[in-house]
Amino acid sequence: MKTFDPESTQLSNNDDLIRALQKEESGATSSDDEGQVTLRRTSGLLPDKRRTALLSGLDIGEQASSTEVADLAEHREHQMARNTMALGLYLAPDQDPAMTATLVTPLQKPETAETETEKPAPSTEASSAPSTPASQGQAQVRKQSLAQRLHLTRKRVPMLQQMSMVECGAASLAMILSYYGRKTSVSEVRNHCGVGRDGLSALSIVKAARSYGLRVRAISLQENDFRFITLPAIIHWEFNHFLVVERWTPKYVDLVDPAIGRRRVTAKEFDNSFTGIVIMLEPGVQFNRETANQRVTLRSYAVNYIKMAPVALGQILGASLLLQLFGLALPALTAIVIDQIIPFQLKDALTLLAVGLFVLLLAQLVTMLLRASVLLYLQTKVDSQMMMGFFEKLLTLPQSFFLQRSSGDILARLASNTIIRDTISNQLVSTILDGSFVLVYLLILLAVSPMFALLALAIGCLQVILLLFTGHRTRELTMRELVAQGKSQGYAAEMLTGIATLKASGAEERALSRWSNLFFDQLNAAVKRSYVSSLTNTVLNTLHTFSPLFLLIAGTVQVLNGSLPTGTMLGLFALATAFLAPLTSLVAMGQQVQLVQSHLERITDVVEARPEQDTEEVNEPERLTGHIQLEKVGFRYDPNSALVLQDISVSIAPGQKVAIVGRTGSGKSTLGNLLLGLYLPTEGEIFYDDIPLRTLNYQAVRSQFGVVMQGSSIFSGSIRQNIALSNPSMPMDHVIKAARAAAIHEDIMQMPMEYETLVSEGGNALSGGQRQRLALARAIANDPVILLLDEATSALDVVTEKAVEQSLNQLACTQIVIAHRLSTIRNADLILVVDRGAIVEQGTHQQLLARHGYYARLIESQLATGEIESM
Repeated sequence: MKTFDPESTQLSNNDDLIRALQKEESGATSSDDEGQVTLRRTSGLLPDKRRTALLSGLDIGEQASSTEVADLAEHREHQMARNTMALGLYLAPDQDPAMTATLVTPLQKPETAETETEKPAPSTEASSAPSTPASQGQAQVRKQSLAQRLHLTRKRVPMLQQMSMVECGAASLAMILSYYGRKTSVSEVRNHCGVGRDGLSALSIVKAARSYGLRVRAISLQENDFRFITLPAIIHWEFNHFLVVERWTPKYVDLVDPAIGRRRVTAKEFDNSFTGIVIMLEPGVQFNRETANQRVTLRSYAVNYIKMAPVALGQILGASLLLQLFGLALPALTAIVIDQIIPFQLKDALTLLAVGLFVLLLAQLVTMLLRASVLLYLQTKVDSQMMMGFFEKLLTLPQSFFLQRSSGDILARLASNTIIRDTISNQLVSTILDGSFVLVYLLILLAVSPMFALLALAIGCLQVILLLFTGHRTRELTMRELVAQGKSQGYAAEMLTGIATLKASGAEERALSRWSNLFFDQLNAAVKRSYVSSLTNTVLNTLHTFSPLFLLIAGTVQVLNGSLPTGTMLGLFALATAFLAPLTSLVAMGQQVQLVQSHLERITDVVEARPEQDTEEVNEPERLTGHIQLEKVGFRYDPNSALVLQDISVSIAPGQKVAIVGRTGSGKSTLGNLLLGLYLPTEGEIFYDDIPLRTLNYQAVRSQFGVVMQGSSIFSGSIRQNIALSNPSMPMDHVIKAARAAAIHEDIMQMPMEYETLVSEGGNALSGGQRQRLALARAIANDPVILLLDEATSALDVVTEKAVEQSLNQLACTQIVIAHRLSTIRNADLILVVDRGAIVEQGTHQQLLARHGYYARLIESQLATGEIESM
């Protein structure tokens, strides 16, 4: 079998490289033998980023020599030194050197008519060979790709918004999947890929795309070579973001950015931000267009809305129906007055008609009042149910969900519930009735005067066409406004939370400048959205103003021709106006739905998120003894990242005091989060009383913990309420006992209202040491089985720290102390020394010192810096 060796083959330019790679795809080589092109060496072939070079082919499991892999890695490092490690596009140093470096599919130019004519005719045997489903699918993909390259199709990539800063890769992949017919939400890709705190690398996107049945080619190229790329494609942008290229021309590029929406940039702007990494994706023969699960839609919200109060909704529907029937009386009475009463001078009938109109008016007034009162009841009921359900779901989500989103952004989504509720409650009933009566009015018009009906229908169609024309743009701009609003509100919340740090740093002007930039981004997005809405409303209002004139002219023509009586014409005029009114309402509802859809997408991010645990499939634990067992526990933040903890095995007896020590970033706090069930082990298992933690109700387990984390929160309320947070009915003597154990009782008694002294959110009026001791009192107050302290005394002086330590030694519970200052843990029954995610030593203080190992060096380091006194 022949191989293509770039080192022994002179390639004059990129065209030669492309032609050589085309031979690989067609199966041709320099000889008549059927060959396979294998990349032997690329060093020196393409010396910089601005030359075309292929970076695809990271399939694991195939065989390649270590020399080939090393050469490819060297070339990649030379070509993309700034971002290849962040992207994950080449092998990490600790990976198996036998991993493949072969190309998946080459970059190729679209074939022209001349090249088609120059190709030799296929052999008879080849042409007579039966085509397999796989070959047919590949041929269809190639045909579609060529059409897309030549921009013969203008199918738009659906815009899907990323809901956190690290979801751009997942959102881009979801857009590509939806473009090819598999309607996919960002949350589905997020759950499928396991997006962690660091997002997805390019390699992770490639693996995920292949798992969906897409053919993937990851390449590096310069901006001008985009004419050879099958679009849409995912690109790397400004070294920290992924987005989708929808269309490329030499002058401009259309982008679909999951962070800010659809936009067009100039070729220069594109070249400045494009890093050279492209991920090309096409449906493979195993691509499945069936959607995995049903997304939350406005329709499903409306159905749930109906189920909440069906009787009240039925009453509103009946009242609205009566109001619509009252509206039908006007055209009928108009025709009677003009054609019957006035020509025949029926004065008695006119008096009767006046009485009937008064009764109708009174009935209409009563019906409207009843409808308004029932609607208010329904809105209140639904609002409470929706908000309670949303907040309840929010509290069931894992900690990782909140680490990726700002508090201001989540609060903005809470407000979206009210907007959705208003739209459904105010528009749902009217939409049902308006749609029904539009059909009734149209049928009556067609029966009496087809010309009148067609004119009214034409005016209505113009309104619908306008809605369809502006709908997608309105939705995208609304989503952009909501994202900008979430960012500005999120940063405002951060400023208020860290106001002391801002003032201490003298950074008020910088903070104001940053917030104002975010706020003006929000204003600009709102202006653009309002401009489109105003333009749409202007056209609709113009149609609404002049449509009666057109109808009147058409009716007058029919009267002059003698085809319609005057009274019938006026009745039809009123009926046509009545036809246009609900149609206009339906169009307005369509506009509102476009706005609400953006809010719904943000709500869906919470509704579709996986809870940290299915409480129906777990066991409620009894009172724990405090026995903890970890067996070969490992953890990584996402499936594609390195292990943060690995091979952690330890047994903790009930009542034992265990200390976890190590340098900053060694994994101590992560281990504490695993013990609480805030993170789940990627490998191994954690047991409480010999029961796997996965099978226990996390909330019930945590309720038996007393926890002081780094930066534990103090909530607004009294001192007593903060200590008795988990049990508001806690007796006062228990509260005082906990405060004494935390050495804060004396401080509380010196406050103006003692235990009823109010503190603000975050406890800003308290010192750092007081906040730590208050959090410690809260952890002790509930008589915990296990006490977990993460740097719980770091802000205390030596005297206070010793007093707290003496109180803690008297507690009859298992204690796990995570500490950086080693003087606090010398009396521990067991010390676990963690370094780079692994336990490197364990034993008592004296045992570890006697080994003269890692722990002893930590002690010597802290003694040398004066961080601790002689131990």
